Amino acid sequence: QCRCSMGWAGKNRMTSPLPLRRFTVLVVEDDHTTLKAFSQVIAQVFGCTVVSASSGEAALRVIASGEKIDPLFADVVMPEMDGLTLVRLVRAQLPGLPIILTTGFYDQIESVTSIGVIPLLKPFTREQLEAVFAEQLSLFPVRPSLD
Repeated sequence: QCRCSMGWAGKNRMTSPLPLRRFTVLVVEDDHTTLKAFSQVIAQVFGCTVVSASSGEAALRVIASGEKIDPLFADVVMPEMDGLTLVRLVRAQLPGLPIILTTGFYDQIESVTSIGVIPLLKPFTREQLEAVFAEQLSLFPVRPSLD
């Protein structure tokens, strides 16, 4: 069974969406233009604080620094360290951190769901993005800490 956001998010639309402003999102994307676009939408439309990383390694440095991160939003396909590897490494440090992976490749959905992450298929709408964020963040009302 594939629970991806394309179609799935729209059917599970929340009647009172979670206020997203209070969250800090770590956005990980190797393409600079896409990283900037994702970061702007999340910051300007949803009002979240955004921390951007252009690689999996940079994302791990942000997490190691103790920066408050609520969800991790990352691309699956990145050079050097893909999103699936990043998820495994992040979960070793922060097992309860909400994670959203995005991909433009339908054939990657099974790999993403096999590690317990709901994929967000590109291209996606603002409404799909918001629904997935609200769903993931409502599953984890308290941010995990390194303490």
